[in-house]
Amino acid sequence: MDTDILGVPEQVFDSALLAATRRFAGVAAVARELGADTVEVAHALIALARIDGGRAAGLFDRQGIPPDVLAAGLLGAGGLGDGSAGGAGPDPGHNGRSAAGLLGGLPVTGDLRLAFTAAADTGYVDERALLAELLPRLEVGAVDLLVGYGRVDLAAWQAEVAAPRPAVEVLRADGTIDPGPFGPGARRVLAMMATEAAGLGHERCGIALLLHALATTPGGLLEQAFLFLRRDVRALREQTIALTGTRGRAAPGAGPAGPAGPDESLRSTLRRAATFAATRADPGDDPQTAGPITERDLLAALLDTPSGLAAGFFRDIGLDLDRLRRFADTYYREPAEPEPTRAAEPLSPEEAVRWVRSRLIGQESVVERLAFHIELIKRSLTRGFRPDDRPRAALLLCGPSGSGKTMTARLLAQVVYGSEDDVLVFEMGQFSARESINNFIGAPPGYVGFGEGKLTNGLRDDPRRVFLFDEVEKADARVLDALLRLLDEGRISDPAGPVREAHDAVVILTTNLGATHSAAEAVEDDVDSVENLIGSILAEGSTGNTAASARLRRTMEGFFRPEFLNRVDEVILYSPFGPTELRGIAENGLVRLAARLREQIGVELRWTDEAADHIATVAWRGRPEEAARGVNRCVNAVVPSILRLLDEGDAAGRPITSVRVRVAVDTLVVGSGDD
Repeated sequence: MDTDILGVPEQVFDSALLAATRRFAGVAAVARELGADTVEVAHALIALARIDGGRAAGLFDRQGIPPDVLAAGLLGAGGLGDGSAGGAGPDPGHNGRSAAGLLGGLPVTGDLRLAFTAAADTGYVDERALLAELLPRLEVGAVDLLVGYGRVDLAAWQAEVAAPRPAVEVLRADGTIDPGPFGPGARRVLAMMATEAAGLGHERCGIALLLHALATTPGGLLEQAFLFLRRDVRALREQTIALTGTRGRAAPGAGPAGPAGPDESLRSTLRRAATFAATRADPGDDPQTAGPITERDLLAALLDTPSGLAAGFFRDIGLDLDRLRRFADTYYREPAEPEPTRAAEPLSPEEAVRWVRSRLIGQESVVERLAFHIELIKRSLTRGFRPDDRPRAALLLCGPSGSGKTMTARLLAQVVYGSEDDVLVFEMGQFSARESINNFIGAPPGYVGFGEGKLTNGLRDDPRRVFLFDEVEKADARVLDALLRLLDEGRISDPAGPVREAHDAVVILTTNLGATHSAAEAVEDDVDSVENLIGSILAEGSTGNTAASARLRRTMEGFFRPEFLNRVDEVILYSPFGPTELRGIAENGLVRLAARLREQIGVELRWTDEAADHIATVAWRGRPEEAARGVNRCVNAVVPSILRLLDEGDAAGRPITSVRVRVAVDTLVVGSGDD
């Protein structure tokens, strides 16, 4: 049953204000402390001023008046005078008998009750709204003390609390949510809500979806709060997804749905969050720039929304709402706004192919095969055209370890999506057990791994990137079946409920069967290793209907079902590196090392041609099985010598800004660039 305070429903009050005043029992305590028979306006002001960090405390602090000085002054003066500033005495309509006129068992004056009801007319009573109604109704005795002895400009105080910052509009003219007024954490939550709505097929976003998004956002407010309160975050997510329902889910094969707009209850909640953000802002802040809406505001709006869904949900799972609010107000910090980055000019398809060719050393035939896919992906993404509902490309890269397959995935991420970091890597050896499907796509409700699938969550967080499945032949058959569905339909169902789409993703599968298996281990026929098959195909200069390619396909079918291979757009073969290719890789490695030294510590790196030749030769002789990785390890091996030289120069009082790598007595030597 709802309770009220002086006739005002309790849910209208700010939860933090209720907690700080012990549901206004602290106001009656002040009256008793001063020996008063009724609870008066000044008692409420003193109680508010005792709230650490509150608005009333700030007013007193700036004036240099401790609130207890006002209390002592009232006690010494023998009371508040014959009447209030407004001329109203004790409430004659209640005489201490009606619960609506009582506070902590004491009757209240008419002005105090009017202050509460007038504040409630705004629809939301926080400390500012209550102060705006209390200050004009202060009793004569309190006014004399504040103005006469404390030199308070009471009119200035009233103006400060009576003019709240207007809440920003959170909706666009078409009714969709405008992310501009929200802080970075809240924007992440709204993006998660939109993603979950799309995955569940909902046409509208409601309060349940917002609550689920708060619970699902990695590192967000609710996740931190539940960890702090030692509650099960996974159980929370399982319970919130149950709130959302799945009735609106689109049928399999249906076309892409438009973005889900907010329903009326969510619009009201977001506007309430904007009001919370406005009331938190300092009076001197610029109303056009200050006070972004934070995750804390979203949670507060959910807990105070008239529907009561969120508050009821947390009560049902046994969570202490006061502890949750205290965590949000005291410990949680909104993530910082990311530094703006200057977007690089996108490369044309022709420029992208040239850029890939300059970095994928020794694999010219691979680059030629990639050129078609790079052009198709870039041009179709730019136009917003989707040839089908499958991923943008599904490529199987096979060949020996260290031949550039992983680098190809990162280069494609750079030219297609703008960054080499736009790659999500799956070491498929981690998914070799039957139960690893729960880690791959998530587990059903009630099982460990619910909502924690690496693939499904990766598609949820960012479906526009490269998904690299490394050494795919090591995966369990159930995992390969799930991957088959992804390649065939461009989407996959999360056991947590949503459908995750991969229509704008690039899927890269790699295998280095030839490096670890012989074909005799893979198929019944005793044929050459995959590595030798690759070499013979490349030697024939054809990837068409040749005997070598047929043998390669038979070998692949020993590991993969034909329907799996049929879902791959193209099988691209990588040849082993020789000394010439390793020399080019060494040169590229030194260029990258030089760039890092220059950008991070301001040191120039130079090297002789013999140094690059030496690195390639050492890698070829000592690490032939590691190929390009061996070259990179040899390049990194000169870093300790470079840093030692810099330390020695600083110790001698001769800072070094340029270093040079050369060969002396068949050994790499690092010296000052001025030597």
